[in-house]
Amino acid sequence: MLYRRFGNTPYNVSRLGFGAMRLPVLPDGNVDFDKAVEIMRYAIENGVNFIDSHHFYHNGQSEEAIGRAIKGFPREKLILQTKIGMYNNYTDKQCWELLENALKKLNTDYIDFYLTHSLNWDTYTKYNRQFMQFTQKALDQKLIRYRGFSVHDNVENMKKIIQTGQFQAMTVQYNLLYRDSEQAIELAHQKGMGVVVMGPVGGGTFGYPGEELLSWAGLKQKSTASIAIRFVLSNSNVDIALSGMSTLDQVIDNINTVSNFTPLDKEDIKKLDEIFESRKKLLNLYCTGCRYCMPCPNNVNIPSNFHWYNVANVYGVRKRAEEKYFSMKPEERASSCIACGKCVEKCPQKIQIPEKLKDVADYFEKKNEI
Repeated sequence: MLYRRFGNTPYNVSRLGFGAMRLPVLPDGNVDFDKAVEIMRYAIENGVNFIDSHHFYHNGQSEEAIGRAIKGFPREKLILQTKIGMYNNYTDKQCWELLENALKKLNTDYIDFYLTHSLNWDTYTKYNRQFMQFTQKALDQKLIRYRGFSVHDNVENMKKIIQTGQFQAMTVQYNLLYRDSEQAIELAHQKGMGVVVMGPVGGGTFGYPGEELLSWAGLKQKSTASIAIRFVLSNSNVDIALSGMSTLDQVIDNINTVSNFTPLDKEDIKKLDEIFESRKKLLNLYCTGCRYCMPCPNNVNIPSNFHWYNVANVYGVRKRAEEKYFSMKPEERASSCIACGKCVEKCPQKIQIPEKLKDVADYFEKKNEI
């Protein structure tokens, strides 16, 4: 495993971070704790020391799974990051309850990096004073070590937040298809902040083999996910590629990629640009599978619909995508959307979800009516 200094903090972090947003689940939707603990412990045993969560992930079960997984490992060897969504307009009492619950579930006396989640300039101006006051008390009590933020906003607003100098770490979206944040990443690094990239594999978009990428002379990767992670870590301003992993095979593949990491050169990146230029239609439906839009009041499985639509359109795995689409219950399919719009306001990517669900339904269902 490769490590490097995390901004101006004293931490040496693994270049691969474990994102506990997409843990293995049981048929009822609850976390499969046995499998989740198994893959996280394997990751830790093989050098991954940075683990990310949020009290929201898996309805609170993500932090609990981490707490079980880290039991028995020296706490000082691990770096835990979790978050609070100040946009929910929490009272001070609620903030403290969430922090105390996180500490309990994570089975720890302190959290290394405590982030204000999904920050943008609007929520910064409304809620950041409260976050700073609350976390200052937590810092004084040694319940957290450093402050940070995760962000979904335009690059100019990201840079304004970075320039405040109030944070020591940033978690930001960046990958082969989404590069708008490059200037913000560079500025954060210059300011001595630790930089974590979420969605290096595009929310699983690059998890499928693509012949065009895998046949690319010189890369010799087993998966497009490996190429995606290499791309992210080839940016010298990035410290950690944070990957949400749900199977042991994914963990092994990502660990092998980072442990044997060599940066992509300019020619490699030029070739990637040429390949993805023809596939930029994915940007019209850039869903990371974060599930903030869920639950849908009409039971539509929004992330799954978008995922299989992208798999079909971007990588041409049409038969598999079609099978998976029709394996969903009828009420979970895109055609069951009633366009109530409740999901749109929750989407950090600002996707017009009802419109895109209509595209998904047309793609899969009208084709099968012929």
